[in-house]
Amino acid sequence: MCFTKRQFRGAWFLSFLIILVSIAIRFVPDFFEQTFQDTSASDSLILDSLLTEIKLRQITDKPKYSKSTFDAFEKKEPEPLKLHDFDPNTISRAEWLSMNLPEKVFNGLEKYRAKGGKIKKPEAVLKLYNLQPEIGNRMLPFVKLDTMLFARKKFEFKSKLPFPEKPKYVPFNINEADTTQLMSVFGIGRGIANRIVRHRDGLGGFLSKSYVYDVFGIDSSVVEELFIKAYLPENITVRKININKATEEELAKNPYIRKGFARIIVKYRTQHGDFKKPEDLLQIRIIKPDVVIKVGPYLDF
Repeated sequence: MCFTKRQFRGAWFLSFLIILVSIAIRFVPDFFEQTFQDTSASDSLILDSLLTEIKLRQITDKPKYSKSTFDAFEKKEPEPLKLHDFDPNTISRAEWLSMNLPEKVFNGLEKYRAKGGKIKKPEAVLKLYNLQPEIGNRMLPFVKLDTMLFARKKFEFKSKLPFPEKPKYVPFNINEADTTQLMSVFGIGRGIANRIVRHRDGLGGFLSKSYVYDVFGIDSSVVEELFIKAYLPENITVRKININKATEEELAKNPYIRKGFARIIVKYRTQHGDFKKPEDLLQIRIIKPDVVIKVGPYLDF
């Protein structure tokens, strides 16, 4: 079997590595073992010297803090309470501390009072901030509140300006009233007031309450309210119109005659002569009796 030059070199290099590793295995462990032994011996000497020095210092040095110094940091027992009757709403800091009560509790109470707060019941002291329940229960029998501070004051109404007196109402005559007086009656506005005046002036004045009911658009309750604040005189004098001499336009102003009846009345009067009495109007068949009764007192012959 023939080896190439490259294969021969590889075999030779591999053999060299095997020999080198065999030599290392033989001599390296002895070297490290000797090194570790030398290091451990030096460390042991250093540690022994440190321990010796610490023991000497413990014997020669005095302690930095004595037992009395540590006792000062121990928690002190609270002093016994010296309670007596007090009002939490008025008690001062000095009085509070004289009873050996916690100052931090008084600080919370003082802030509460500064904001306008008041303790109204003895049991409310148990809700004070930072107050321990056992201290609160011992305080409770000594809490005495001034109840006069919470008494409700009677309200007294004091008006700076006196109330103006209501003007005394003066009844007015409906036949002489203007629209302003009529509008002072509840339910009568400007429109109703104007219609009352037109109806009244067209007639020549109201003879009775029944004529007011005939005003267009007026409610019966408003009429009743009007006659509470106004009146019609007993002896009423109304303006009359001569039916035999009045023109058609003059007759038409009467709210019970109007233009239609006025034209017919003038034609009838021209054909048949003058009227003698109100009932003569019934000869005109289209005129109803109730109209004659209403308009009769306002006619002159």
